[in-house]
Amino acid sequence: MVSSTECPVCGVAASQACTRCKMVRYCDREHQKQHWPQHKRRCRPFSEEQDAELGRYLKVTQDIAAGQIVFIEEPLVVGPKWYLSDADKEASIVPCVGCYAPCRLGKHQCRRCRWPVCSAGCEHEPMECSVLSLGSGSPTRADTRSLNDYFRGDALLVLKCLLLQRQSPTKWSALLEMQSHEEERKGTELHEEAEKRVVSYLQKRFLCRLKQTNPSLLTDCGPEMLHRLCGIIETNFMVIELPSGVELSGLFRQACMMEHACQPNCDFQFDNKTQQVAVRAGCDLRKGDHLRITYTNILWGTQLRQHHLRLTKHFSCRCSRCLDPTEYGTYISALTCLGDVNQTCGGTHLPVDPLDENTQWKCDTCPMLVDGAYVAELQSHMTEQVEGLLAGCPSANQVELLLARLTHMLHPNHFHTFNLKHTLIQLYGNEAGLELGVLSNTQLERKLRLCDELYNVCRRLDPYSIKLAIYVTVILIEVAHTLQEQARRAPAEGTSLLGLAQSRLREAHMVLEKEKESVAGKKLNEKLQKEIFECEKLILAFAYNQDHEANTK
Repeated sequence: MVSSTECPVCGVAASQACTRCKMVRYCDREHQKQHWPQHKRRCRPFSEEQDAELGRYLKVTQDIAAGQIVFIEEPLVVGPKWYLSDADKEASIVPCVGCYAPCRLGKHQCRRCRWPVCSAGCEHEPMECSVLSLGSGSPTRADTRSLNDYFRGDALLVLKCLLLQRQSPTKWSALLEMQSHEEERKGTELHEEAEKRVVSYLQKRFLCRLKQTNPSLLTDCGPEMLHRLCGIIETNFMVIELPSGVELSGLFRQACMMEHACQPNCDFQFDNKTQQVAVRAGCDLRKGDHLRITYTNILWGTQLRQHHLRLTKHFSCRCSRCLDPTEYGTYISALTCLGDVNQTCGGTHLPVDPLDENTQWKCDTCPMLVDGAYVAELQSHMTEQVEGLLAGCPSANQVELLLARLTHMLHPNHFHTFNLKHTLIQLYGNEAGLELGVLSNTQLERKLRLCDELYNVCRRLDPYSIKLAIYVTVILIEVAHTLQEQARRAPAEGTSLLGLAQSRLREAHMVLEKEKESVAGKKLNEKLQKEIFECEKLILAFAYNQDHEANTK
């Protein structure tokens, strides 16, 4: 929406701006009221901007308070998950093709197209169903991997996009305006994967027969258009997690314009009933701020985030965190300098140019330089070790052993040590034989120190807990547990320790507000409410015992 200085009702020069969006001016309040029915859908406290480096982005036109809804938007397309893991390709529970409710493969099928549905009575969009019903044959095997390969959700998402050219030409035009990075994708693994999993699948199974039976339904459904749609989805899709745990992908004209940053200032919620997305300010926004979300894992180091963005979104990030070798002083990518053969060092290796994946890493204490290829190989090896361990159900002892090995090479805040420590604080106090009452005072103190280290990293990377609310809540709950145990052991300090535990749980309650609707957030919130109740009981019991002891003296 372009700012105008003329009243849209009478056309004369006007100075009275709409108080919400500041983009439309009126000559008087009567004309503003008269124009409101037309203007209210476009009245938003931000503007669309264009930049040679950023492309299209959204800029705030007035101050917005944290938690305030910035805008609500209807989707262009919502459909199945785009990037499928190996576990997804073997899952027996998949989204219903009609309503996205979880359904078991092979139990119920749409009566016409035979795709999986949650119940015999569940139906989906007629045009989509008619195209899917053209699929020849049936699965040759009944195992889950074969069924998932036959009913490809990622290909269905592309088909949903393709059908917009008939269902909604306006949405189709808006979709085609989105970046696809077609040239950058050619020759990449993503392009080859899209050819095998989506383009050839749709062509052979449905679209060739469609050209024979109903050629006028889709005028543009060739391989080039299919690849273009794959690129648009890769570049712009937003991950949508339903309360049921099902993950979907959504394309939204304006929400997809929000630029990426590794420290976002917005988050969003998806309404499963209306399929609308609500974008919310994650912190106080000032006029002129850009609306930012993140497309990657902010607990990864810069090199890993950059690699992920180049691979999946076809751009490099130049946000303030990526440009800072220390990543806001967290040193979450940093290595420990081992010195040379003659002398140990103990300094910290940081990338000379954080945006260059081949950059050398320089020690901040001695002249030692390390080649980027060596760092990449080291990181890859450690990733295998950490992910391999955490994929199972490791004991505290196993985590401690790996942590001790990695600490010789990694900074204490490195993202691999962060993950190990976050696992460790949950094992100490909960693992059989390591219950809180069994831990020594030294172990309790160490648990608190680990919690403080993790909390400080989270606060530097995500000061408003926009993306790390779950992590921070877990940390605060474990801090409260430890303080409560310390209060039991030191009655003289019990009042202050329990008060501190209570304040940590209250902070956790505030932090978790952003995630209360997610699957993990709901589960954690149930636990948190019990923890708050038990802490209050403990405080009352402690006060009663103190009063009783005072009265008996």
